[in-house]
Amino acid sequence: MALLPQPTSNRNPFAQVIGDALAPAGTYVATVLDVKDEYGVTRQKFQSTEMEKVDLTCFMFGFRDPQGNKHRVASRVMRISGNEKSALFGFLKNLLGRAPAYGWDYTTLKGHQCLLTVEHVQRRDGSGVFASIASLSPVPVGFGQPAAPPAPVPAAPPPRPQPAPAAPPPPVLPPAAPSVTPAEDDEVPF
Repeated sequence: MALLPQPTSNRNPFAQVIGDALAPAGTYVATVLDVKDEYGVTRQKFQSTEMEKVDLTCFMFGFRDPQGNKHRVASRVMRISGNEKSALFGFLKNLLGRAPAYGWDYTTLKGHQCLLTVEHVQRRDGSGVFASIASLSPVPVGFGQPAAPPAPVPAAPPPRPQPAPAAPPPPVLPPAAPSVTPAEDDEVPF
């Protein structure tokens, strides 16, 4: 007797952590909070009735909106694959700004910051919308740093001619970014 197996759920492993809260759409500086891998998951092959065993991964990001409210959003569940055409490879390439190295442990990205764009996507069953990651990119150098004060204006040269002009003053570097210490009630630093 052949039994038709119930398809496994491809639910996001962070669904309970995120809950029903809908992250606002927009672009934010986000932190990779967690990476969850699942091995030997049985699921239906794409456009087929056959079942397959695969290894899957998912990333969870945290960010604060302009009002300071915390939000979490998760990536879609991706098959663990180093193929250049795979979803995971493209995801990591966008996150890092370069192709990831083979043999590298991508779970070391916990705590890594990036620019994350959140969009609201209509559910297939029409029951509402959910927050989805539209794009990722590295945080640009100096992004979020305080603006450097204007360079001092060099003094006028003396009226008599000189053999060589005076060297301009060294550039003024911006002050170091203050370290952000989370409040005592913050369980995650984002």
